[in-house]
Amino acid sequence: MSLPRFNEESYCHFITTKTFRNKRIFRDERCREITLHDVDFYRKKIGFKLLGYCIMADHVHMIVWWNTDEKPELTISKIMHDIKGASAKHLSDYFYPGGQGLNALPGNKRGIQAPPTLHNGIPTRYGIKIWQSSFYDFNIYSDKKFREKLNYIHWNPVRAGLCTKPEDWQWSSCRFYEFGEPGTLHIDTI
Repeated sequence: MSLPRFNEESYCHFITTKTFRNKRIFRDERCREITLHDVDFYRKKIGFKLLGYCIMADHVHMIVWWNTDEKPELTISKIMHDIKGASAKHLSDYFYPGGQGLNALPGNKRGIQAPPTLHNGIPTRYGIKIWQSSFYDFNIYSDKKFREKLNYIHWNPVRAGLCTKPEDWQWSSCRFYEFGEPGTLHIDTI
């Protein structure tokens, strides 16, 4: 499968976003499904292209791109705000009330909670904060750098001991690039 090409005026973005206090909520398969559903929803709704991803126990990597001529108002901050906002709501609903997901955190059922209903003066849903406030954004400026970042995210589960080969990790875009297979989440081409 050929790798995407970039134009100089609109770089791809390599994104890493982490959970609040590095809680390993994505060990729970349902939490991964919820988050990837929200990524896909906003990919379609606001029109960015998802070129790669990997979801780990406490963080998510994505490579995204959009045509700045067609969508000059779109920013990486808007994309991440929408995804993190929606997934925080949906994950909070999963964890509380009713708590069907509270057992996703072995030994600490309340481990993802921030102080009651406020975190740094900001109201949180049910007193739960899911994501760290910021995220890491790296502008990919070449085909070589794209390959480097894509390999990094695909090998991340191997380095973490979650699998022995990148293509064995269901929660990444690796199988799309290695075998052309559709995966858990649709991968766009540009």
